[in-house]
Amino acid sequence: NDVGPRPELPNSTELMCRQAAESVMRAYRDGYTRQAVRLRLDAAYSGQEDLKALLKATLPLAKSFATKLWNGEALRDLKTSLVDDDVTTLLYREADNALMDAAVLYLPSREVVTSPKFTNFFQSMGDRLVVVTNTENAAAGWRVENMGADFYDGSDLGLEVCKVFQQQSYYYQLVPINNWQVTFFRVYPHPWELWIEDLEFNLVKLGESERKPTYDQIMAWMEAYEERAGVQAFQKVGKLLRDNQEKLDPNEAGFAVGT
Repeated sequence: NDVGPRPELPNSTELMCRQAAESVMRAYRDGYTRQAVRLRLDAAYSGQEDLKALLKATLPLAKSFATKLWNGEALRDLKTSLVDDDVTTLLYREADNALMDAAVLYLPSREVVTSPKFTNFFQSMGDRLVVVTNTENAAAGWRVENMGADFYDGSDLGLEVCKVFQQQSYYYQLVPINNWQVTFFRVYPHPWELWIEDLEFNLVKLGESERKPTYDQIMAWMEAYEERAGVQAFQKVGKLLRDNQEKLDPNEAGFAVGT
């Protein structure tokens, strides 16, 4: 099964959505009918507080990803519906051939994915593709790798949902950790990659692993890098302060919003 060259970090939202769709379909062909994806949203919305604004600004990314599934083939319609009082949104890809239908649940809250309605919906989809997307950004956020620990109702429903969707076939996220700007990147079936922006604003790969790197693993990689590169704590803090002052428009930061 030739997977071709490993994809590089995308430099536009258009490329990100295409990478995500291609990796999901590759995993689907390998038998994973239920998957999780995380798209990097900060190019479209850099705020934190307003979930409705987040949905409005980033829904085009989710739509771009959903329309690219099955390489865009046999697409009849993409139906979009809000399914709760928050921001959980169902994007349903209706195809000429019903076997090529697919469902993308965007910003899905814990209550939605464990509800009887969606438990039945997931079952009714059979072998058709279902993807939960950006669960971490939902009103009631959760992570599949936490295996139900984010679900507080004491039942096993959360664990079951996490088991079902545990294949994280595409993951692209920028987050500050230990005073570094850290990028998580994973494209199925390749390993997870962890990148940081060094003091000269160049991307440096810290390491890669078969599973999503844990906090302890990340800290170990960082310590090894800082020792190797002779980085002093005050230099990191100085760079982080500059990052926060500049708060560049994502387009200027080299991550262009696709049209």
